[in-house]
Amino acid sequence: MEQRSPIAPTLASRLACACNCAYGISARSGQYTPPDIYSDGAGWLEAPTVISAPEAGQPQGPKINACLVGRTVDGVVVAFRGTLPPRWKLGPLEDWWQDIVDSEPVVEAPLPGKLHEGFRDALDTIWKDVLSAVRARLSQQIEGSLLITGHSKGGPMASIAAARLWLSERITVGGVTTFASPHPGDRDFVHGYPSGFEVTRYENYLDLVPFLPPTDEFFEVLNDLPQSWKDEICYWLKPVCKVLDAAKNWHYESLGVLRYVTRDGHVVGSGDGDANPERRFAEIITALFGFGGLQEMREAAAAGRDAKGSESGLSRIGAAHCIACKCSKPDDLCAGGYMTGSGGDPICSGG
Repeated sequence: MEQRSPIAPTLASRLACACNCAYGISARSGQYTPPDIYSDGAGWLEAPTVISAPEAGQPQGPKINACLVGRTVDGVVVAFRGTLPPRWKLGPLEDWWQDIVDSEPVVEAPLPGKLHEGFRDALDTIWKDVLSAVRARLSQQIEGSLLITGHSKGGPMASIAAARLWLSERITVGGVTTFASPHPGDRDFVHGYPSGFEVTRYENYLDLVPFLPPTDEFFEVLNDLPQSWKDEICYWLKPVCKVLDAAKNWHYESLGVLRYVTRDGHVVGSGDGDANPERRFAEIITALFGFGGLQEMREAAAAGRDAKGSESGLSRIGAAHCIACKCSKPDDLCAGGYMTGSGGDPICSGG
């Protein structure tokens, strides 16, 4: 008899597994191939509904917007897939980061404030199918909550979807859990977000994506860096810097209760020193420019020495964004922080 992988031990790790499952949806065909350990780890009660679609206006393009809707041991789960570049190299990153950063927020009543237009549009391409699948699954589920989750781009899609379900469809949401999520909207969206359920966001050591699109705090930290370092950052992260002037007026903000995964794999809240945005951003710059630590970086700045970025530093930042189990194969780097932080290490170790 074939031995099954274990169910993940915590709710957060089961949702992380569901997010990993969403990456089993082919962007080319839309077909779903359940990833072995993550499919079992998520605790699906039966095969989930698979939903995918191309970008709006590109009916023959790749099905880059996708999610799974299914019943699990915890209730009905909606897991939105993120979109990742094939390699964490400068070339493949440019269009991807441009899509995240270069998006002026837009209004969508009855949701509060303004939403990131790109994430809103991505959700629109699959929204009717998502809503239909949610209603169908809820009619089958006797116990448990409706839980919305997503990784990377799937994070803001999850946050916007939950607000729509609650405010527009009057469907009760049990909670939202995001991993490595960019910002879904501006500060008015965040402050006016439905209070009837909790939003929890997991962010990992060295992951740059949760800083995007830039917040007001991001600009404060950036302004304190030496000009030569800013120039170097903009060499390595052109798409981020390209729209910084416009983004200063957009006032994006993080949504939800922070669960930050430290370098050592511990999980802390926003009040912990390790989770301080200034410290975290400095650590990202440290990794990108190859310094041995924060002290070495400060000494270099004080001495007026220039910083030099590297592809290896960029790879470390990319590995931090990955939600899968830790992996160090060439061109397939994953730091594993999100699985560790959510309590999913037993899944990665086989039990």
